[in-house]
Amino acid sequence: MQDRDVKKILITRLSAIGDVIHALPVASALRKEYPEAQIDWLVEAKALPLVKLNPYLDNVILLPRKKWRQMLNEDVVQTVKSFFGFFKKMKKNNYDINLDLHGLFKSALSSYLIKPKLRLGPADGRELSKFVYQAKIDIPAKKMHQVERNLYLASALGAATESLDYGLKITPVIKSRVSRLFARENIDLNKKVVIINPFTTWESKNWFLDRYFSLANKLIQAGYYIIFTGASSDKEAIASFESSFTDSYSNLAGETDLEELTELYKRADLYIGGDTGPTHLAAAVDLDVISLMGPTSPTTHGPYGKGHTVIQDNSLECIRCWDRHCSRKMQCMKSISVEQVLRIANKKLNG
Repeated sequence: MQDRDVKKILITRLSAIGDVIHALPVASALRKEYPEAQIDWLVEAKALPLVKLNPYLDNVILLPRKKWRQMLNEDVVQTVKSFFGFFKKMKKNNYDINLDLHGLFKSALSSYLIKPKLRLGPADGRELSKFVYQAKIDIPAKKMHQVERNLYLASALGAATESLDYGLKITPVIKSRVSRLFARENIDLNKKVVIINPFTTWESKNWFLDRYFSLANKLIQAGYYIIFTGASSDKEAIASFESSFTDSYSNLAGETDLEELTELYKRADLYIGGDTGPTHLAAAVDLDVISLMGPTSPTTHGPYGKGHTVIQDNSLECIRCWDRHCSRKMQCMKSISVEQVLRIANKKLNG
């Protein structure tokens, strides 16, 4: 690979937000190895803003799967034309290599239709994806964190994997927007700021909202400022939070885009949440993280980096079951107490 005259590289990692964050260091690793090459990234809509922050990429290309799904209900012919038109345009880029980090049918099909000179992906790719690749990368048998796995795939192209750079470069415009948001919310900058992100995309990964609220009140009473973050769909549930110190918390769920959320996390002192995209974003910007985990594995999907804390009850037989919907009355999350999280939070904030 290193002997090839590589002028154009396409990285493919389509979704979800947390998985894309885990892949971001690949851009900087490849840029160091191929400083003169054109390096592009193919991604879906949700994680697009984060990838666009990366200064090591030349182009960030949106795969419009959401648009095609919407079009399909209205006009099948136009959907087909749009689909093949997109890949015809992509094919004209004449990529030397497409490194597929995703390893699923949708990413492998995209690679096939783009027609790079070399289609490269993981040997353990799922949904028949590995049969599309022209070269397959064997992953070590030991369990690897997703960040390490992605960098290992990049090492097949000669990229060094010792350093870690997510490339989350915040522009002055984004910083200004967050400053205005802080001013609007009258956020007390004399207090340490604790982020609480209560919801995940899996029912089984959610800690209980009443426990998050109890934790928030205890942290407020200890003198900290609480900022709740989340999606727009989380805002109403979080709005039920009650505290006698109304000037010591803000509900910013749905109030920021991903770029602003990145800058918001950069300004905070501690993050508390489950296994979800914002947790991995917090870890990526070196915000100290407490992650409450049950059905998933900290080894492969925990907050990556030094200093973060995962709370998980390893005594349970069902721990790390990987079930999206729990049939065991959420025992893994019930085993995490408010006092346990509060003790660790106070230690981090006072340390």
